[in-house]
Amino acid sequence: MMKKHLYILLSLVICSQLSAQNFDKLVEHFRINNIVGFEIIPRDSISENSLYKSEDFNVSISKNPINFKIDTLVLKNPYFTDDFDDWDDNYINFPKSFSVIYEENLISLFGNGKFLCHNLNDYSRNTKLENNLNSKKFKYHWVIDGKLYAKSKSFLFSGLYQWNGKKWKSADIKIPVDEQSILLSDNKFIVYRKCSGEFGGTIYFFDRQSKETYFTESTCTNTVIKKNGQYQILAHLGHMMGTSVIKIINDPKKLTKAKNNQLKIKQGSLGYQDKTKEYSKELVFYGIQLFSTFNNRERNLFLAHFNESTFLAAINGKEIQIVNPLFNNDKYTHNPITRTYGKYTLINMDFYGIAIDREVSIMIIKDNKITLLDWNENHSR
Repeated sequence: MMKKHLYILLSLVICSQLSAQNFDKLVEHFRINNIVGFEIIPRDSISENSLYKSEDFNVSISKNPINFKIDTLVLKNPYFTDDFDDWDDNYINFPKSFSVIYEENLISLFGNGKFLCHNLNDYSRNTKLENNLNSKKFKYHWVIDGKLYAKSKSFLFSGLYQWNGKKWKSADIKIPVDEQSILLSDNKFIVYRKCSGEFGGTIYFFDRQSKETYFTESTCTNTVIKKNGQYQILAHLGHMMGTSVIKIINDPKKLTKAKNNQLKIKQGSLGYQDKTKEYSKELVFYGIQLFSTFNNRERNLFLAHFNESTFLAAINGKEIQIVNPLFNNDKYTHNPITRTYGKYTLINMDFYGIAIDREVSIMIIKDNKITLLDWNENHSR
């Protein structure tokens, strides 16, 4: 027990809460790094009311900031290995599939087919649940309808399994993906994506009743929220100076229906073949990347990246208002995914230079607390 708590104390770094000094650091960062794209911003024009202003948007410090308690923690992979010839193979030491939240536990799966479980109360390991889940070996896992599913790693006994709280049993659900995460699941659709960066991205809606799949372009989706019967899709692309788009889809069945051979395409450029225009665009920004969106205390917030800084912001028209500077650093990710699990918001973050498309960091938001989890070592820059 003492060893377990020592692990927590050594790994957990409590950051100071939101303060004027933290915003001062952010303002100073914009003054020092005042070249955005090809535009040089005069230093004396930078203030809390306008850190950056263009025809597209204005970035400012919010008059109504949010005081989050922010913790950081390094999670150790117990299956860590350096038994490979090339450092580029370091991705092996990171989760095989994006982590999920299941019954107050963070559930992660590694390439050896074994699960790692952390209790969300104090991020200690739940070895009892681990041992039970590891009665079989798996290659990918998901949470759908609040239930934990996993794809078997066994060649002879391959198949989809569901955890019933005591053991794994064969699942009768249809999951339209094999080794990739899903963005959202409700009683009608399972939503997932494929991405090819600047070459295009596709979002897919798998109809759970008809087993048909519908698609449209989205480069590249990071968050899908269902609100008032509509599907709100946030996508971003880091190519060039970056772009961010929010699309609203009222009825996914009015999009183009995918053929079987189209579903086998591994990359994301299929989306451009949808000519239905059965969506509207709520937001289009050039020059800023919105990695995630989620609701917190009745406010719609965005995890935004701009001018080599990552922060939380609220958006009102063309006003991007920073509500919390987070870590006052450049926490970058290429193709994150955000999902809501009850009272938790989970943001899975990759980074190509560390582990290609595997999960490198996790951000968990609950009420007024944000916890940043880094795998194996602190990845903040």
